[in-house]
Amino acid sequence: MLERDVEIGVLDSSLQALVAGRSGVVAVEAAAGLGKTSLLRHLRDAARAAGCVVLSARGAELERDFTFGAVRQLFGPVVATAGDTELFTGAAEPAERLFTPSLDTADAPHSLFPLLSGLHGLLVNITATAPAVVLVDDAQWLDLPSSRFLGFLTRRLDSVVALIVIARRTGDGEPAPIDDVLAAGDVRVLEPKGLSEAAVGQLARRVLGRDVAAELRAACHAITSGNPLLVRELLRFLGSSDLRPDATAAASVTAAGPGALRRHLVARLRREPAEVRAVVSAVAVLGDGTDLQWVARQAGLPVPTTAAAAERLVGHGIFEHDNPPAFVHAVVRDVMLSQLPLVERSAQHERAAGVLTEAGRSAEGIASHLLKTIPDSNPARVTALVAAANEAKAQGSPDNAAVYLRRALREPPPPELRSEVNRLLGNCEVHRLAPVEAEEHLRTALALADTPGQRVMCAYSLARLRNACGATDEAIELLAMAVGDLPPGAPAEVGAELEAELVGVARADIGSRSRLLEHLASFRRRPGRSPAVEKAHLSLESILAGPPAAEAPALARQALAGDRLSPDRTAIWAAVQTLVVADLLDEAEQHLDRALGTALRRGLLFPLALTRGFLARVAFLHGDLRSAADHVARGSAGLPSPNFAAPVLDAVNTHLLIEAGRPDDADRVILESVLPDGAEPRTVPDLWLLDARTRLRAEQDNPRAMLADALTCARCYRQWGAPELLDVPWRLRAGEAHRRLGDHERAGALVAEQLRIARSFGVARHVGTALRGAATLATDLTDARRLLTESVELLEQSQARLELAKALTQLGTLLIHGPDQPGGRTVLARAAELASACHATALSDRIGRVTGDRGTPRRGGGHGFTPAEREVADLATSGLTNRQIADRLHLSAKTIEAHLSRAYRKAGVRSRTQLAARLAGAGRPPGAG
Repeated sequence: MLERDVEIGVLDSSLQALVAGRSGVVAVEAAAGLGKTSLLRHLRDAARAAGCVVLSARGAELERDFTFGAVRQLFGPVVATAGDTELFTGAAEPAERLFTPSLDTADAPHSLFPLLSGLHGLLVNITATAPAVVLVDDAQWLDLPSSRFLGFLTRRLDSVVALIVIARRTGDGEPAPIDDVLAAGDVRVLEPKGLSEAAVGQLARRVLGRDVAAELRAACHAITSGNPLLVRELLRFLGSSDLRPDATAAASVTAAGPGALRRHLVARLRREPAEVRAVVSAVAVLGDGTDLQWVARQAGLPVPTTAAAAERLVGHGIFEHDNPPAFVHAVVRDVMLSQLPLVERSAQHERAAGVLTEAGRSAEGIASHLLKTIPDSNPARVTALVAAANEAKAQGSPDNAAVYLRRALREPPPPELRSEVNRLLGNCEVHRLAPVEAEEHLRTALALADTPGQRVMCAYSLARLRNACGATDEAIELLAMAVGDLPPGAPAEVGAELEAELVGVARADIGSRSRLLEHLASFRRRPGRSPAVEKAHLSLESILAGPPAAEAPALARQALAGDRLSPDRTAIWAAVQTLVVADLLDEAEQHLDRALGTALRRGLLFPLALTRGFLARVAFLHGDLRSAADHVARGSAGLPSPNFAAPVLDAVNTHLLIEAGRPDDADRVILESVLPDGAEPRTVPDLWLLDARTRLRAEQDNPRAMLADALTCARCYRQWGAPELLDVPWRLRAGEAHRRLGDHERAGALVAEQLRIARSFGVARHVGTALRGAATLATDLTDARRLLTESVELLEQSQARLELAKALTQLGTLLIHGPDQPGGRTVLARAAELASACHATALSDRIGRVTGDRGTPRRGGGHGFTPAEREVADLATSGLTNRQIADRLHLSAKTIEAHLSRAYRKAGVRSRTQLAARLAGAGRPPGAG
């Protein structure tokens, strides 16, 4: 390689760093013909000599819509030769389906994330014995899932010892699927330039076997800009023209101009026999590396004739090798393909689809050719494209599936298939978080549906999307229509699932209580109903019936046992809400963690945000503000709008900002939410957001707005059929508003009512919180102290650490301003410790103002753990090994060891047993630092 010392030096130093245990990323970007492939070959040979595992792939224009095409090239050879090794153990397990087509597709992922995590785990397993060099050439043609894997991998190179080197052609308008890789971190970018005039002379000497005149060398350099590929082809042109490489040839070179390569190749091809031209066209259409048997079938020639033609083309410098045939360069293939007129090219791709069908190729491989045909109302094409979409979807790529379905719509499908193709496309758009496009296609599907069965499926798909977007009222109507349209003889399970979702959506809609009860009764009569779904709804109905509700938690536990309730169905949220209202926060968190794992494993992107929202709410109620903030951030990342989860996340975020002493930021959250000033709630999550807005009005000292919001909350809970539900403390908020407005009588009545209901319900958190409200209104210090003492005693029994800190603060403030100042300081010291552990900044500052200890470091807490360190620490103390933790969190064992070592150091311990004891002593919150 001429004048590539700098590039080779960077690659060699990167390889040396890899052998020393340091991962890295190198991108090689240059126009066609500047030696990118040669650089990768150099690194491949050096890596093998150094004992590294080498994984190679090359993008191809025909495979850019083939799901994980490059990934299969990377890992396929290793998987094929691994035998019965444990490559797919642990976190790598989800990736096995990519290399084992016989695996059951019933539980196939709905998005790429589980497969990306699995592929990362597979690379971790491969590199357990040796570092890996991942080489990807022609990345401008990478399929989208493979390019996303590379981006995913580059952001996790701290957990695997690998060097990623990606070469991409630039300057010809190709899309850039590896931009995600280039933005992922510290990437070294190499940009090989054209050869100097002197180097062009050296290359000419190698090709022609003699020196060339200075004038000719200068002309070659000027015409080609020093591009090695173009220089070689120009020299071939000179050789075929019988021109001597002297000064007189310079004029011919200058006259040939920049188009010499194309004209030379075309001229050479025209001089070849018809069978040779047919083989060139066949390989250009089928792609490099196609078996000679199928090239022959595509060209319409006998195999021996095809082999002879391929051999001849190698001699002419058009093919690099003849079996299987492949062009010397992608540029040469492009030139040859460009000679086919559009109609003929379409016909060739149609023929190629038939050839590959005969060869038993995958549905996606066949469809990659159909994508390049001219639409012609061909039902067979539609069938093949839908099959490819199903294959892509089974491989976790709704993006690729959508490509095939959009092309099927352009065909277009026969009338009887148009509704179903639109429905399938709409569902793909749902799974790729494109709700606007999904709604368009699902509405079209419903409008085109011409049978009861098709209408049911379309209405169900559209209803689930609209519910996920927060439009529960429309979702209810669609589901009711679907239930009414069920054709006679439909499986009992179908009707049961439809009505189960109708009940779940109606439960989330504040104004649909009567419809909920009607369909819940109907659902309970259906023979195919799910016992878990039934018990989930009965558990919350037991709560709504009013206190006491002793059987509600038992019903919720039965419903959630065995993880039979999927996070992409509605029933699970009724059971979880029952546990939350009953203050069984640890149990709720455990089930939500499992639901989150299921959503991640199956690639269910829409439920991810809602699951994070519930986890954030539970963490906040625990007083674990750091974990709550982490869940809010993760749940909000990339959240499509509108979304049912948004008010849940916004509600917790508002509370968190208030606890951090940032009411202005909290106000901005409210203004940008579904409930800005004056807006009224429509769904149950809206009620949680309304409660946060009510609390914010208190922080802003706006009691009239606070009272209006609290009374709206009361009206909505009555409308929802839950007048005594202790889901949010609206009575305490309204009582506080009345107190600030001077109406102590109404304030006292509301707080007394809250305390009565809480005592009847029998949950310590609700009673303790109500007692704090009552103490605020007490005019006698003795009564206030008695109420707060009981509040603290009860909250000590609960899991609500922040509520306990607030009760201690209220009690300590009362004592320190009374006759028992030492006792007050002791109580406030405990409150300060809890507030610090919870990361409740505003409460800590308030305590500091009372005690005069502002800025004093607090004891206790979670030892300064980051959320990641705390998550690893919790799993480690639960009995999991580092390998098991790594598999669960999709990280390497090395990363787990690092997190755990830092946790040991921060906690001042040396073992899992000591860490468990220290964490138990610190109590909640588990993510606090």
